[in-house]
Amino acid sequence: MASCGTTAFSYDSNSLEVTIISAEDLRQGRHHVGRGAFVTVRSGQSVASTASGTDDTHGYPLWNERLHINAPPHGGWIQVDVAKRRHGDATNSVHIASAKIPMSDFAYGPIGYKHFLSYRLRDQEGRSNGIVNLCVRRLGGNGEARFHGEKYAMGYPVAPVGVGYSAYHKY
Repeated sequence: MASCGTTAFSYDSNSLEVTIISAEDLRQGRHHVGRGAFVTVRSGQSVASTASGTDDTHGYPLWNERLHINAPPHGGWIQVDVAKRRHGDATNSVHIASAKIPMSDFAYGPIGYKHFLSYRLRDQEGRSNGIVNLCVRRLGGNGEARFHGEKYAMGYPVAPVGVGYSAYHKY
């Protein structure tokens, strides 16, 4: 199982570590995507790509690579694109599928919190074409959740309603 480990670098509060773990059931036409598949992650002006060192995995490529990108301070989206290199040439690639991930999906939690996520990939016509598994982690900062300029808090129920007391009962 992949993990999002810590890095020794210092980042600002809008830096993201995206670990591309794997993909499932990727197809190019009627054939499974084998060797040469790679992932590109885009957010605003920031772009990072994985290597295409996957073996022929019959539509289930495994990368387990960490990519670092800068998220726009106002929020937005992360674009994850899966492509396949033709004959080992990075400039000559074929788009397989993509997913658009809202930053609100991993905006909660403290800095360094690991979000393991899976998203449905879509081809250029909008049809379902596999799933991408990834881990997103915000880096840097001073411990405050400054991702969107506000603090996030999680609440936990103390006691479930209707168990042992009534919410309307006066004591």
